[in-house]
Amino acid sequence: MPRPIKTNKKNIKLIHLINETILEVFDSKIETSFKEVTYDDYIAYEFKTSSGTQYDLEFHFTEESLHTELNNTDLTLGNVLKASGKTINCFDIAFSVSIVIDRDNPNEFEIETNKHEQFELFGRIAYIVDVVSQKYKKINLFVIGAARRNRLEIYKKIFENLFKNKFDLYYGESQNHYGMSLFIIRKN
Repeated sequence: MPRPIKTNKKNIKLIHLINETILEVFDSKIETSFKEVTYDDYIAYEFKTSSGTQYDLEFHFTEESLHTELNNTDLTLGNVLKASGKTINCFDIAFSVSIVIDRDNPNEFEIETNKHEQFELFGRIAYIVDVVSQKYKKINLFVIGAARRNRLEIYKKIFENLFKNKFDLYYGESQNHYGMSLFIIRKN
């Protein structure tokens, strides 16, 4: 008969505390050199961390339904954006290490590097997001979707800490993604 798996409450509590700490510390941008590469339907910003690992932060030109419900309420993208019609132009944000081969495979964007450079990495991402949001002022909606909930929470915390005067944040089910998405809407 197999032995039951033991759980260690101290480890679980420690992991919970570490996650809380991680969410609190994403509060600074790190100036970053990057290469902007334009493709047919997206722009990639290629950059490196101190470890020499190269990453791509991609902004895909897409549309999102104005009927998308937000935060499990009666709010929709159309209400919040004060927009009419069926869709609105947006940037769909995707992030990966530069070794992604099959860009149509969402699992490729989940590659872990195990370089233990999350704080530096997300500081650099925040810097690039700021550059892009200033450059493309006509884009009022950014979407991060198809990511694990903890990754969405990290992005949410970055935007809350660094861009609270520029963007409002909402969760919703996107028609273009599977599962929960984070909708980042520029304040007027």
